[in-house]
Amino acid sequence: MKMTTRVAFDNMKYYKNRNILIGITIILTTMLLFIVPAVGRGMLEIQFAVTDRLYPSWHALYRNVDEETARKLAVHHDISKFGLRSDAGYMNLDKASVVMMYVDEAGMELYKMAPAEGTIPRREDEIVVSPGILKELGQQGDIGDTVTVPYQIFRGGELDLTQQKEFRICGFFEDSEDNYEKRIYTALVSEAFLKNEIPKDEIAYRFLLQIGDEDKPTTDEIEDRIKNAAEQFGIPESEININTDYLMANYVDPVMVPAIVLIMLIVMLAGAITIYSIYYVSMNQRIREFGRMKAIGATKRQIRQIVLREGLCIAAFAVPAGLLIGTFVSREVIEWLLKFTDSEAMEAFAETAREVLADGEVNLCCWWIYLLAAAVTVCTVYFSLARPMHMAAKVSEVEAMRMQTAGKNRRSRRKGYEFLSIGRLTLRNLTENKKKSAVTIVSMAATGVFLMVVATVLSCADPRESADNSLVGQYEILPDIEEYNKEHPERKWSEIQKDNPLNDTLRQQIEALPGVERVDVFSSLRVDGDVFSEEEGNSLNGIPQEYAKELEKGVTEGKVTYEELKTGDKVLIDEAIKYWHPELKVGDKLNLRIQDGGRTFNKEVEIAAIGDYRNGLTNFDYLIMAKEAVDRLSEYNSSRYFHVIADKDYDQTLEKKLQDIINASGRMSMRTWKAEYEQWRTALATTRGASYAFLGILAAISVMNLINTMINSVHVRRKELGMMQAIGMSDSQLMKMLQLEGLFYTAGTLAISVGLGSLAGYPVFLYAKKHGMFNISAYHYPAAAAVVVSIVLLALQIALAAGISRSVRKNSLIERIRFSE
Repeated sequence: MKMTTRVAFDNMKYYKNRNILIGITIILTTMLLFIVPAVGRGMLEIQFAVTDRLYPSWHALYRNVDEETARKLAVHHDISKFGLRSDAGYMNLDKASVVMMYVDEAGMELYKMAPAEGTIPRREDEIVVSPGILKELGQQGDIGDTVTVPYQIFRGGELDLTQQKEFRICGFFEDSEDNYEKRIYTALVSEAFLKNEIPKDEIAYRFLLQIGDEDKPTTDEIEDRIKNAAEQFGIPESEININTDYLMANYVDPVMVPAIVLIMLIVMLAGAITIYSIYYVSMNQRIREFGRMKAIGATKRQIRQIVLREGLCIAAFAVPAGLLIGTFVSREVIEWLLKFTDSEAMEAFAETAREVLADGEVNLCCWWIYLLAAAVTVCTVYFSLARPMHMAAKVSEVEAMRMQTAGKNRRSRRKGYEFLSIGRLTLRNLTENKKKSAVTIVSMAATGVFLMVVATVLSCADPRESADNSLVGQYEILPDIEEYNKEHPERKWSEIQKDNPLNDTLRQQIEALPGVERVDVFSSLRVDGDVFSEEEGNSLNGIPQEYAKELEKGVTEGKVTYEELKTGDKVLIDEAIKYWHPELKVGDKLNLRIQDGGRTFNKEVEIAAIGDYRNGLTNFDYLIMAKEAVDRLSEYNSSRYFHVIADKDYDQTLEKKLQDIINASGRMSMRTWKAEYEQWRTALATTRGASYAFLGILAAISVMNLINTMINSVHVRRKELGMMQAIGMSDSQLMKMLQLEGLFYTAGTLAISVGLGSLAGYPVFLYAKKHGMFNISAYHYPAAAAVVVSIVLLALQIALAAGISRSVRKNSLIERIRFSE
C-alpha cells in the first residue's frame, strides 16, 4: 500500500466523527442520484408497458383521406406500416352510442382490436358486436345468429335517415366497465358493406400509419415526419391526430433527459457544497498536521493525494451503501406513486400498472443506473475536495508549525471585557470564525432557497382553485348538441335555439331546489368570417352582469367596461385566441358572420381589449360580449350554459336531484365541481408527495453541515471550554452558549432561505401562471413550508446542542484542560 494511501486511511479512522457525517452525506447523495433516474425510468417504463397494453400502436392518423390519396400515402418513403379505417355510420339507439366502422387487417393490428371470439367480417351482411351492443339492441344471439340493426349511414358529410338490416354475427368484442358505464361501443362491419352503402367518392378513410424507426428517431423527429408527409399530400394539420401516448412510450422524449439531468445536477450541487463545507470547516485545525508532513518531506502533490484519497476511502464505503438503500427505496417510491394514480379516471391505468410491476415486465435494477449514480457521486466528491486539496497543499511548513489556532492571524485580536457573559462568549467565537460561519450558513441556505421556490409553486397549485378555474359554480348544465345527423336535425345548435331546454322554467325549477343560491346563464352565438373559418367553431360568449368586475379586472391590454360590451359593437378577446390568430390586436375591426337559428347576418365589431380569463368563464369561447348584447342579437333562446351556484361545493342530495332533472329531459348533460376537484387533487397529491420527499433528503444532506460545524467548534475549543468550566462556568451555561451558537446558524439560514427564497419564488410563480402549470392562477405564500422548516431547524439545533454538551461532559475537567493537538 502506498504511504499516501495508508496516511489517508489512518486519517479517515482518526477523524471518524467528521467522516461519519461526510459518509452520511455521500450515502444520501448516492441514494438520490440513484432514485431520480431509477424512479423516472421505472415510471416511464411502466407507463410505456401500460400504454403498449391499452392503447393502439399507430403513430398518427390522417382524417378524411380519399382512396386515391390513401394509395399514394401507402408508398411514402417515411411510412413503414399503414392501415385503413372508415366509420360507416351509427346504430340508432336512444341512449347508447355504437359506431359501425370498417377496419382492414393491418388497421386492426395497429388498433389492437381483434375479436375475442370468431372472425372479422368479410361479407356484406356480417358484423362483429359485443354483449353490450346486443343488450342495447334488446336482442340475443351467438356466432352465426342473425340480429336486426337500425342504423344511420354517413352520406354527404352527415348522418342519413335510419335504415334497418339483418346482420349475421361473425364475432364478438369484449366489453370493458367503461363501455357499460358510458354506453359507448364499437361494431365492426365489412368493406363490402361500406362500399355498398356509401358512394366511392364520398368514402372518407382514417389513414393509420407508423413512421420507420431504423435511425432511432426522437418523438419530435417522428412528429415532424408525420406533418411533412401530410403537407406533401395537402392534408391540413387540423386533420392530423398524433398518438402522443404511444410515441412517448416507445421513443425518446427530448424533454425527459434534460429534466432528469437537471434534477441530478441539483443533487450533485447540494452534495458537493455540503462535503466542501464540512472539509473547509475542519481544515483549519489540520494546518499544523499538513505543515509537519511537508516538513518531513511530503510534496504538494502528495498532500493533495492524501486529502483526495481520504475522501475516496469514505466514498468507497458510502457509495455501495447508498446504492443498496436506493435499490429498495426506489421500488417503494414507485409503488407509492402508483397509489396516487388509483383514481376513477385512472383506474384502468393503475390496475394495469400494478400488474406490470408484479409480473416483472419492468426491470427497475438497470446496470447503467448503478454505474451512473456511482460515477456522478465520485465526481461530486472529487469536485468538493478540489478547494480543500488546494488549501492543504498551499500550507507553509514554518507558518503551520507556529499556528496555535485555526485562524490565519497569529496575533490574537480578541476584545477584552471587564465582565463576561454567555452572549459575549458566543459572539467572540462567531466573530473569530466569520468565514467558517458564513460558509456553513450559505451552504445550508442554498438548499433552503431552492426548497422555498419549489414550495411556492406547490402552494399556488391548489386543487380547489384549479377546479374553480375549470368550472363556474358547482354545477354546469348544457344542452346535448349533435351536428350533421339527418335523423336528429333537432340536435343541431341552430335548432336547439328554437326549443332550448335551458329556459326560464328550468331555471326557476333549479333555483327552487334546497341548497341552490342562483343560476347564472351564459349565452352563445356561433360566428365565422374575417380571420375565423367555419371549421374553427368560434362563438360570441355572452357573459352575465355578475361577472362584470372579473372581466374588467382581467384586461391586460386596452381598456373596456362592461357597459361598453353591452352595446354589441365591441368585443373583449381572451389571450388564448392569439395562439391561433397572433395578428389580432386592440382596435382591429372584425366583420363577423353570425349564425342565429336558421338565419345568418353580418356585423362589424371592434376589439376593445385583450384579457386573461379562466377556462370556466370562457368555456373556450374567446370572443366575449355582455350577455345582454348577445341576447339582443338573437331572435331565439341562445342560452348555452346554466352555471348553478350552490351553498356547498358538494351536496349529494342536490346533485342527485339535478341529475334526475337532466335524465328526465334526455337532452342535457352536466359537469360537476367535485369531479374537477378530484381530478386535480389526485394529480397534485402525487407531485407534492414526490417533491417534498426529494426536498427532505436534500435538506438532510445540507443539515450534515450544521452538525459538523457545531461538533468541530466544540472539538477545537475543548481545552478552552475546560478552563472556562474550571473557573466557574456551569453546565447549564455551557449548554446555553452552544444553543446560542446553533441559534445563530439557524437564524442566518432561515433569514436567507425564507427571505431570498420568497423573493425568488414570486417570479417563478409568474412563469408557472403564464405557462399554465398546474392551472395556477393566484399567488399563495408558502407559509406552512416556512414554518415547518423553521421548527425542524430549531428542534435540530436544540437537540444537537444538548447532545454535544453531554458529550463534552463525559470527559473530566483535567482531561479537557490537557487536550491539545
